Amino acid sequence: MPAVFLRLQSAREQVALPYSSLIKLELKNDATAVELSFVTHRVVITGKNLTEIYRAVAEAEARLVAVLNSDFPAEARGLAPNLSVSEIRIDPLEPEERRKR
Repeated sequence: MPAVFLRLQSAREQVALPYSSLIKLELKNDATAVELSFVTHRVVITGKNLTEIYRAVAEAEARLVAVLNSDFPAEARGLAPNLSVSEIRIDPLEPEERRKR
C-alpha cells in the first residue's frame, strides 16, 4: 500500500509532507542529490548513491528519509549498499512561489 506521508528527518527538524502535494521529483545524474517539489515546500536531499531513495519516493513507497549516524553501515539499516544521506534541507515556499505552482 502506498504511503500517505513522506517523513523527513534532519538534525534540525522533522516534517511529514503528503505525497498528494508532491508535484516534481528530480535525481542528479551522479545520484548525489534528490530534489522534491511540494506545493508548500522544496526539499533537497544530498548524499551518495541516492537512486534507491528516488525510486522509493517515485513509487510512493518511502515512508521516512533521515540523516543517520554514519557509525551504522547502510546494509545494517536495511538500505542499499553505499547509500548515504548527508543532509536534508526543507524550505517552505513563500506565498508568491506557491501561486506560481
